[in-house]
Amino acid sequence: MKNLLFLLLFSLPLFAKSYKGAEYRTKEAFTYGRFETRMKPAGKEGMLASFFTYHELGDGSYWNEIDIEILGRYTNDVQFNPITKGQVNHVSHALTAFNPALDYHDYGFEWTPDYVAWFIDGKEVHRQTGDHIKTLDLPQKLMMNVWNPDQPNWVGAWSDKILPAFSYYDRVKYSAYTPGTGSYGTDNNFSVLWTDELDSFDTTRWEKGVHTFSGNNCDFIQENVIFENGKMILALTDNITPGFKDVKGPAPIWARAEKNRVTLFFSEEINAVNGSNKANYSIPGIAVQSAKVKDDNRTVELRTSDINLSSTYNIIVLNQKDIFGNTSSPAAITMQNAAPLLFPLRVNIGGGEVSGFLADQEFSAKVEYGFLSGTVRTYPPDIVVADSNGDSVYTSERNDFPTYRVRVPNGTYKVTMMFSENA
Repeated sequence: MKNLLFLLLFSLPLFAKSYKGAEYRTKEAFTYGRFETRMKPAGKEGMLASFFTYHELGDGSYWNEIDIEILGRYTNDVQFNPITKGQVNHVSHALTAFNPALDYHDYGFEWTPDYVAWFIDGKEVHRQTGDHIKTLDLPQKLMMNVWNPDQPNWVGAWSDKILPAFSYYDRVKYSAYTPGTGSYGTDNNFSVLWTDELDSFDTTRWEKGVHTFSGNNCDFIQENVIFENGKMILALTDNITPGFKDVKGPAPIWARAEKNRVTLFFSEEINAVNGSNKANYSIPGIAVQSAKVKDDNRTVELRTSDINLSSTYNIIVLNQKDIFGNTSSPAAITMQNAAPLLFPLRVNIGGGEVSGFLADQEFSAKVEYGFLSGTVRTYPPDIVVADSNGDSVYTSERNDFPTYRVRVPNGTYKVTMMFSENA
């Protein structure tokens, strides 16, 4: 009895988090090779889905990790990151012509002593070489996980409404690095050793992660790694309803009003028939004329009578269904009114309002422009920038952001970007 009590007390800190994620990892570790998966990630802000290799640090050696991370806040971006000694990140991004969350696509990377190259749908889209790549020389396990970091500036704002969230993996392929004797990959330098269609849990090759770590708002639990309909599903859930199930109807996350149009965004994919029924939307004082579900099955565009953007409106949403058949309860949400920008538009990226430039800000449904991520660096106010008469603009900058959004009417625009190399 004493032993059991000790075990329960020891386990509580590990599984005390409010959210439950999932991780699937190989038992074997690999040094070099080509690693590939076919997946459809959850496209929900505040979380990510991954495919990566990682050297476990139990022996105290330096950091080795190679990442593919797909953040749900983006609709056209995939992040790559080799992490090296001292946990130094070398982040890059690839813009895609598709929304990764809408369908299955192939993702992978080649890891050799001289380079790491990343691929999307079989095409190389990014490559890194150099001394930092040469330090990636330790055996690494192949892993996939879904989780919600405590870094909103990176993954976006969190909302419990998005749960549950599911990422789907269709297959995984591993090819050994065999320069000169291979028949696959770049320059035929790789040899396919195995492909797992992920139809079932292969306990000889894989294990389900049961752990957490600092900066992760969820615990990884075995129940959230599910095999169903020929796919592996990694789930991010609350701590009450784990697994591949959903007991909640869709909820509106935000609504944005323009002169005669309202855009609604839901917590999950909705049934197109219910979503396209204009009778399921009511705005007091405004006539809803039509409703259209967009390609992501989470966004609905309403055409309406004229909206007075200086007034405040609530929209009432009824009878929405999700892919599990759950029907939403009636919900009311306050619409954010558009505030059209004046042109020319000048923004002081990374800084406050100065010299005729607007302050930088994070993009959301409430604003007309802003960044989605990145880090800010500032410089002394007396910095002198050659060939410039606007030095105050150059006292701040934003790095490592793949997307900056500006809401503009349809048309042709000229964009001027101001750069400097500050010491």
